[in-house]
Amino acid sequence: MIELSDGSTVTLNSLDSLRDMLCEGSVDPAIGAKAEAELLAHQRRWDASDRAIGYSAALRTESEAADRAEALLEALSETPASSLAGVAAKLDAILREGQPSKDDDELPWLQIRSALEDIGRISERTTKS
Repeated sequence: MIELSDGSTVTLNSLDSLRDMLCEGSVDPAIGAKAEAELLAHQRRWDASDRAIGYSAALRTESEAADRAEALLEALSETPASSLAGVAAKLDAILREGQPSKDDDELPWLQIRSALEDIGRISERTTKS
């Protein structure tokens, strides 16, 4: 929080916000300098903690994995299945990626699970014949 020239206070969350307020003349330069030093010190502490626990790296890796999964799902949907096993794989991917929980009975999850079970049953019969 920083006190503005008119006596009111505002919460700033970035150096850019603070610098904007300084450019507008809404903040006394001495107060602004002190706030900037505090924000920079806070950022250094955050960066050190981030490196120590690997939060940003994990977040980046998670995002990259999600992007890769999305690309693979798109490729899967664009690739025609040539067997019941291929159709089953597509349905299984849909369930794993889209279904909120394994027991969700809302449309279309129950129906997709049912169709997947049907494909498995038909595939077993065809293999035994």
